[in-house]
Amino acid sequence: MTRIGPWITFVFWIILLQIFVLSYVEVGGYLSPYLYPLILVLAPANMNRYGLLLLSGVLGLGIDLHEGSGGLHLMASSALAYARPWMLNAVVPRAAEEQLPFAPQDLGTGKWLTLLFLSFGLHHFWLFVWASHDGHIWSLVLVRSVLNLAVSGALATAIAWFIPKSSNG
Repeated sequence: MTRIGPWITFVFWIILLQIFVLSYVEVGGYLSPYLYPLILVLAPANMNRYGLLLLSGVLGLGIDLHEGSGGLHLMASSALAYARPWMLNAVVPRAAEEQLPFAPQDLGTGKWLTLLFLSFGLHHFWLFVWASHDGHIWSLVLVRSVLNLAVSGALATAIAWFIPKSSNG
């Protein structure tokens, strides 16, 4: 998304969906879909790095307060916001300079999935490593991260396909 108005509306609906629906979905203690990182993935490419970090902090803190997770989402979303410019530059190199859109319809499926899985992969891995409280069970952390990455990525892609194709991209 390149325009701030539609993005703010999008943020509002994603937060409502995360808090009132997805926060109550948990399958077997391993599957908890998190859609809110999509807000950071689709933030305007030219957004100030400090603004993006502030947004991620507020977003993560809000999810932490709702779920009582003690700062785990704050750390994971801040790590995603910190690394996002490099990930975006790796997938869509001139997105910020040329105001390029990067929704699935604009990027194409391959680049979209690369950007989404890099972003969500970092977020989910960071979240579940710290949530495990124990570093010796790496197989469980990886299984939980990959399972949540697949479900959250599929859900994020399904929702992002409803973003209209950019007329200037």
